[in-house]
Amino acid sequence: MKKILIAGTNSGVGKTTISLGIMQALVKRNMKVQPYKVGPDYIDPSYHTFITGRHSRNLDSYMLDDEKIKYVVNKSSKDADISVIEGVMGLYDGFGIDLDNCTSSHTSKVLKSPVILVINGKSMAASSAAMVLGYKELDKDVNIKGVIVNNVKTNSHYQIIKSSIEKYCNVEVLGYFLQITNSLWNLDI
Repeated sequence: MKKILIAGTNSGVGKTTISLGIMQALVKRNMKVQPYKVGPDYIDPSYHTFITGRHSRNLDSYMLDDEKIKYVVNKSSKDADISVIEGVMGLYDGFGIDLDNCTSSHTSKVLKSPVILVINGKSMAASSAAMVLGYKELDKDVNIKGVIVNNVKTNSHYQIIKSSIEKYCNVEVLGYFLQITNSLWNLDI
């Protein structure tokens, strides 16, 4: 079963919006997408269900042990083409400082799922590589396969971030989302 886990560097980085966009793009390609949410959230899974037409399930390692999480995913995704798992908070955030205590990183390891890391590119350039490298090196058992950059100012800004991350981190940058400004919304605020 193909699967990906969309994680963020922190809450508010855009992982829900980007996860929904990925789910919608896959559905438009006539793929059966089985959605999941790490943790006890009920709002994001309702969006997942709306987009995919399939019931999104919570993967809450506070309530379920590792074997039960694997069981839930294996049983609910058996007729799906791909599972898309939206992380919770930042990749390594959970209870306290234990990296395996209710974190997205732990769920990715339990499920042997590659991770796409969403970062905020606002006001960053080459420093983005240092940030991604830190996420990659903190737990080498977490398989960060790609990065999506949110809040990019221009395509040339994105190219600097992309080049830096790919050069120093050996992680593919998959794409970006532009920073939304009032002029993009055509608002007079």
